[in-house]
Amino acid sequence: MFDEIRRLLAARPFVPFVIVTTGGSRYRVASNEHAAVSPPPHRVTVWFDEGGGVMIPGLHIASVEQEPARAA
Repeated sequence: MFDEIRRLLAARPFVPFVIVTTGGSRYRVASNEHAAVSPPPHRVTVWFDEGGGVMIPGLHIASVEQEPARAA
C-alpha cells in the first residue's frame, strides 16, 4: 500500500486520491504536499487545508481510491 501511495504522490500531473481506513474514515489527499509516507514506511500523515492532520498507521489503511482525472 505504501508503494501505491508514494506512486500517487509522485504522479505528474497529480490527481487527488482518498485513503480509506479499516474503520471507514476517508481522508482526501488534495495535492502531493498534503501527505507523506514516513521513513521507514509505517504510517502516512495527511494534512488538512483547515489546519491539523492525521497520522494513519499502515495496518489501518484499507484502500486507496484515485479520483477520476478531470478534463482540461
